Amino acid sequence: MIQRFCFVKLADHEVETRGELAQILRVQLDSAGANAIVGIPADDSAARWDLSIVITTETLEAWHTLAALPMMTGVFDELAARAVVVKAWTFEAA
Repeated sequence: MIQRFCFVKLADHEVETRGELAQILRVQLDSAGANAIVGIPADDSAARWDLSIVITTETLEAWHTLAALPMMTGVFDELAARAVVVKAWTFEAA
């Protein structure tokens, strides 16, 4: 199983709406066919980041196929326009 982790620091003027944005992202990612969890900070240890996204696929090839879909690239292009920093990593579950 592949897990794609994404952490987002929003632009200052976007931070107050991060809860709404998280809900919108969840719907958009679901519509794109992604098995995704979108989160907001639950405690001070996560306060540096405004959003987290974890997308799970069965294989790395499946992740690459999903990531290349126009609907997915559109979601992440829109998110990047609202963000100051977006960090992402891909892991294979042990």
